[in-house]
Amino acid sequence: MNLLHIINLVGGLALFLFGINKMSDSLQAVAGSEMRRILKVLINTPLKGVLVGLGVTALIQSSSATTVMMIGLVNTGIMTLNQAVGVVMGANIGTTITAQLIAFNIGQYAFLFVILGVILLFIRKSRAMEHWSQILIGFGLLFVGLNVMAESVIPLQNSEVARNLMIKLATNPILSILVGTAFTMLIQSSSASIGIVMVLASTGLIPFEGALYLVFGDNIGTTITAWLAALSSSNTAKRVAMVHTLFNVFGTIIFGTLTYLGIYTLFINWITPGNVYAGQNMARHIANGHTMFNVINTILFLPFANQLAKLATKIIPPDKVETISLGEPKHLNYTIISNSDLAINQSIKEMREMLRLVRMELMLAYQAFKEKDYKKQMRVSRIEKAIDNLQREITLYLVAVNEKTNAEDIIHKIPALLHTVNDIEKIGDFTEEINKILNEQIIAKKHHLSPKFISIIDELHSKLLYMLDLSIDYLVELKEDYIYKIIEMEGRINETHHHLREEILSQVQNGKCNAAGGLNTIDYIDEVEEIADKLKNLVKAGTHNFVYNRNFVKEPEEEEEKTENDKELTDVF
Repeated sequence: MNLLHIINLVGGLALFLFGINKMSDSLQAVAGSEMRRILKVLINTPLKGVLVGLGVTALIQSSSATTVMMIGLVNTGIMTLNQAVGVVMGANIGTTITAQLIAFNIGQYAFLFVILGVILLFIRKSRAMEHWSQILIGFGLLFVGLNVMAESVIPLQNSEVARNLMIKLATNPILSILVGTAFTMLIQSSSASIGIVMVLASTGLIPFEGALYLVFGDNIGTTITAWLAALSSSNTAKRVAMVHTLFNVFGTIIFGTLTYLGIYTLFINWITPGNVYAGQNMARHIANGHTMFNVINTILFLPFANQLAKLATKIIPPDKVETISLGEPKHLNYTIISNSDLAINQSIKEMREMLRLVRMELMLAYQAFKEKDYKKQMRVSRIEKAIDNLQREITLYLVAVNEKTNAEDIIHKIPALLHTVNDIEKIGDFTEEINKILNEQIIAKKHHLSPKFISIIDELHSKLLYMLDLSIDYLVELKEDYIYKIIEMEGRINETHHHLREEILSQVQNGKCNAAGGLNTIDYIDEVEEIADKLKNLVKAGTHNFVYNRNFVKEPEEEEEKTENDKELTDVF
């Protein structure tokens, strides 16, 4: 095998990977958003999860993409780990369709698909046509790459060194599994690595048993994509990747043993046309070995889906942030919306959950700033998404209550409650902005603050936390003694904000402090003041028993003060 053959082998692999990625990406573009909706809505049992995971992966041709979708849904709290387990199992079955298509040996028509795809690309009249053209091109290039690889490895048939190496690999199950795992981790595509195994086995370089061991390793290796997607996610999301890995590792132990004993090879040879021991129909035998591995593995472990989830939880225990269900409503019960008073109380309870998430968001942003902890900083955006989701859920719930009730007092409350929900969501936005100021504008850009500015941030943070705690407690029974404390604290924060803003602006203009540090501190105290205003709005709405009044939104003097502040900051430049 000379240098040209090696180049052709690597080039064929590159074409194969490009083709399969192009096909998968385009399929996801055509059906991805709809698939996400299906994944979220239809899964309430592990068996349904298997069927949905199988169907979605069969359509988008990427178990990694399906698992990554699962990680995203679990990470935002839209789906539980137990629901995700079945989908992961189904995704493993769905991805075997690629190997089955390869086994049809339609490589001689590969360029026909490319030609059809290019023609469709030139005459495209919509985004959908463009995606379908790329699906055809990707599908064709997949087989072109396989053909090139098959031709490039033919010289290895006459190489004594290559034959001895492959025989050693085939007779050492553990080594074969590790090689399959490592190679798939490297190229991040089990379909591609199984395609290569088919090429090597079809040319007689690898016996059937060795090919199966490599396939088992490929199934473990494909979980690397899920781990990469879960690295910056919550521990709950990491458990999805762990379930994916455990499922394939346990399956490999079982089927690797059965293959070593000769049982599994006999079974695949029995269900597949041709005698694999005589080298007949090798590609189809490997494709069936891959499919049956995942089908039987799913049948074996589906009854133990909950146990798999529990094992993953033991391996990756929950962290403090996960103790609150992020983004999942706890109190919104649609069966009681005809009882409008009770439904309104439930929506207020859910607003408290939103405020608790805001408090957690603020704490994490501050801790990330003080400890220079990047992981805590990244959690803030996840909590913000959960707050946004709760806003949507509460809004939909209140609209449903409004449609069901004829009570005038409830009808007058709904607008004020909707306004309050939006105010809390805005507080979350301001808190996320605080996170950006503290951890991106200051820490990431290395704009160091003077001890005085750090002291200002510490003091305002404590006041804001206290005000949030009061607001959370206030929403329990709308007690009057909390009203005065919250309004008084808002007044203090406003006074501090006005005084500090004037002082810092003067220092920046006169060159008495670091300009970047001063302006970043001003940005911070502006966001704190905005949050305090919104919390006061919440209390004002409560004092009127959540009956809508336009004065809740923004008082004229507050709007005027904000305009003046913006003008002052503009004048600095």
